[in-house]
Amino acid sequence: MNWLLEIFTDRSDQARLVAILISAVVAVLIVLLNQWFLSRRAKRELLIEKVEELFSVSNQYTKACKGLINSLTDQDLSNLGKNFDLPMELVLEVNGAINRMQMICGLYFRRYPFSPEEYYIWNMPILEIAVKEKVVSDDKAFIAHEESMNHLEISRHKLDSLCESLMRKYGH
Repeated sequence: MNWLLEIFTDRSDQARLVAILISAVVAVLIVLLNQWFLSRRAKRELLIEKVEELFSVSNQYTKACKGLINSLTDQDLSNLGKNFDLPMELVLEVNGAINRMQMICGLYFRRYPFSPEEYYIWNMPILEIAVKEKVVSDDKAFIAHEESMNHLEISRHKLDSLCESLMRKYGH
C-alpha cells in the first residue's frame, strides 16, 4: 500500500488516479445499464413474438373446429349418429392447437388465465352426438349444431380477448 502512496504523492498524480477510477466506474455502469436495456428489449421482442404465435394458433384452432363442424353439417343431420368418423387430422389439429396455446400461456403468460378444458371438442354437443353414435331428431341435432357454433364463437371471443390484452401490454 505504501508503494501506491509513493507513486501518487504529487497532487496531479492523485487527481489523475481519481479521474481514472471515476472513468472506470462510469464505464462499468454504462456497460451494465446497456446490457440491462438490451435484455429488456430482447425479452419484449420474444413476448411480442409469442403473442403473435398465440394469435396464429388460436386462428388454427378456430379453423379446425369449424372444419369439424362443417364435416358434420355436410351429413344429413338425422343420420348423424350412424356410422360417422370424425376427420382425425382435424381432431389432431384442434388438440395440437390447444396444447400449443396451453404451453405458450404456461411458459410466457402465467398471469393470464388459460384453461384448456374450455376449448376441448367435447364441449361441442354436435361432435358428441356424432362420436357416441347417438341417433337424435333433426330438431335436437339442429340445437346441438347451434350450441356447438355458439361454443366456438365464445371460444373465439375468449381467445381474441386474451390476445388483445397481451398485445396491449407487450405491443407498445
